[in-house]
Amino acid sequence: MKFRILGSVSTVANGLVKPLDGSRQRTLMAVMLINAQQVVTKDQFFAEVWGDRLPTAPDNALQAVVMRVRKVLAAEFGERFARERLVTLPDGYAMEIDPDEIDGHLFQRLTAEAKALVHQDPAAARELFAQALGLWQGPVLQGVTGGLICEGAVAQFEENRLAAAEARMQLDIPVLGYASVISELRKMVSLYPWRERLFELLMICLYETGRQAEAVQVYNYLRRRLIEEFGMEPSPNVQKCMMAILHQEPSIGQLERIC
Repeated sequence: MKFRILGSVSTVANGLVKPLDGSRQRTLMAVMLINAQQVVTKDQFFAEVWGDRLPTAPDNALQAVVMRVRKVLAAEFGERFARERLVTLPDGYAMEIDPDEIDGHLFQRLTAEAKALVHQDPAAARELFAQALGLWQGPVLQGVTGGLICEGAVAQFEENRLAAAEARMQLDIPVLGYASVISELRKMVSLYPWRERLFELLMICLYETGRQAEAVQVYNYLRRRLIEEFGMEPSPNVQKCMMAILHQEPSIGQLERIC
């Protein structure tokens, strides 16, 4: 792996992680790494790096930022790498590198492989989800103030991370038991209070460890917040889970929905 975007935008050379200096360099590098092996047009760079505060000579300003990024690549990986991988094209620039050299793309590949194995080989899927989540070093594109491309990537990566975390915790249960994920689930529901699947999993785990009253309390907390904030009831799945708890149905522990 040579680049990180799951955290600060950084280079990785000889085992050393080095965040990029300068907000414009970080944003330009982030856009190219998100779109590895694809052409990013000058207009896209203008929008991401400068937004509505375009400099007087935008082409020259963009070339200056690209030159600074090339110097970083040359210092970390050598002149040849900088010359051959950060490619200048008539309409823009492209980063010609293997996507697996970028932690974000590696995360996507590992989670896709894990999802494909969930029912066939749950143990292997659990390991792949854990590997993928272990790549995260902080908020994705930390320190980047980009435009729509960066904002879209942040939203998509965060959604995929939460889905992977939910799946990994669910796969932990048959191996480690319901109690093993309760603490993590409590932390997750506090960080993501509108993620109803997290509440559902927490309710199930509390119920299966003999804490029925706490499971009902979790449901009531979620329902009260949803009604107060949005005037809506919890999702049908969460309501179904609640009824199963109240009726003390044994099938609640089957946890069939993964991914």
